[in-house]
Amino acid sequence: MKKTALAALGAAVLAGCAPDAMQNIKATGFNAFIDQVAVECAPLHAGPQVITVNYSPPNYATDLYDQWFDATSRLYYKKTTPQTYLNDINNFFGDPRTQASAQCVVSKLPPPEQRPTAPTGRW
Repeated sequence: MKKTALAALGAAVLAGCAPDAMQNIKATGFNAFIDQVAVECAPLHAGPQVITVNYSPPNYATDLYDQWFDATSRLYYKKTTPQTYLNDINNFFGDPRTQASAQCVVSKLPPPEQRPTAPTGRW
């Protein structure tokens, strides 16, 4: 009984995440977008971190990166508007470098009709 409840809770938590909140090898469009903005918006700040191509956060910074990654995924997959994304990033990180990076991310978004609403597959 406890295992079933725990499994249901875990599924509910994951369902609330943006489509790419966990690593998704099938999200090639989103992954390419992250790599693109890491170069074109360099230095791409997410709080004290600088996001680079194929970035992997250090253990102490995974929560910050996950917040940024989740918000950016929601933006890419049209689950949130650019203005909401900018507000969310500013509210979470609150520093001018990250806000400037977020504005650059928004400026590099492909048009909505060229972005999917979710990745084509999972893992």
